[in-house]
Amino acid sequence: MNSKHTLLSWILASQFAAILVVCSKLTIPLGPIPLTGQTLAVGIIASLLTVRTAQKAIFLYLLLGLIGLPVFAGSATSLAALFGPTAGYLWGFFLYVTLTGWWLRLWRKTTVNLLTANLSGAIFQLILGSVWLTVSNQLSLTAAFLTGFLPFLIPAVIKVILVVAIVQLVQQRVSLPLGRGTN
Repeated sequence: MNSKHTLLSWILASQFAAILVVCSKLTIPLGPIPLTGQTLAVGIIASLLTVRTAQKAIFLYLLLGLIGLPVFAGSATSLAALFGPTAGYLWGFFLYVTLTGWWLRLWRKTTVNLLTANLSGAIFQLILGSVWLTVSNQLSLTAAFLTGFLPFLIPAVIKVILVVAIVQLVQQRVSLPLGRGTN
């Protein structure tokens, strides 16, 4: 990638990281793990950007939280968020954008492919978050699944449907540079 495309990739990543910050403020408390708009933004990022640019957006978002800016849900910052109970979900954003982005790079962005790719990314992100709960909260796998996966499955499906609708709307109106080409 030449320097012009690299700069453009970082600019897009920055803009989408900002969208992720805004969506993280949409929060519904639900026990130790809140229901947030973050995964809605992550799905949009994964569906509209290349894998590398999407990963850069997630990296910037996590970096902003690490340096102390209140970007995460509930305005959590720094190491507490990145290694506390919700850390698996935050780190799972990388998995979400990578799996979804790779899928969409291989296949056309049809409704079915957008749904399949985002649902897969969302489920794997929830699995990673749930597994992390076994470490951070010393929960059994069953308890972690019941606490950190099951309550978020239906909201994840709803968010994926919203992601697909938003992405298709954006694609009809805007042609994003670096949207599908090489990573």
